[in-house]
Amino acid sequence: MTRCMIATLLLLCLAGVANAEHRGFTQFDVDLPEGWDGEETENFLGGNKDSYMLVLGRKDAEGENFLAQVSVFLLPPLDGTPETIAKKMASMQDNVSTPQKEGKFWTFTGEPRTPSLKSPAVTRIRTTERYVLVIIAQDPQALGAESVVASLRGVTPEAKEALPKN
Repeated sequence: MTRCMIATLLLLCLAGVANAEHRGFTQFDVDLPEGWDGEETENFLGGNKDSYMLVLGRKDAEGENFLAQVSVFLLPPLDGTPETIAKKMASMQDNVSTPQKEGKFWTFTGEPRTPSLKSPAVTRIRTTERYVLVIIAQDPQALGAESVVASLRGVTPEAKEALPKN
């Protein structure tokens, strides 16, 4: 019985991996679960040529509303330490936790005040001397946002610096 359960779990894990589609964008590569898509925008922050946004998500059957979403922002440096930047960003969300250092990121949970998806989010922030990387994952139905975040890979020197892999 135990072997059967283990084999079933293994097959389910492999099926999830098999359904992922590898997609390349200007700054990042990512593996998207079935039904997910992505759109990127450069120079979105007041015309700042160093600002980049990648929105990955799964929409409802009508294609109008997000069911799950991962937003990735690559920004020019901001004033403050990584901790103060995380605290400032946390203050812009509702029901927020205290930002904590987790590995290379400052992380907190909260509810972004955005119209695209009303649900709790996990926000990760990492700063370097030249960049600020912000990743916001919202996935109330567990549709694969964490696997999307885990699969993100930088493809440009800027993105690789902001999102190093061990």
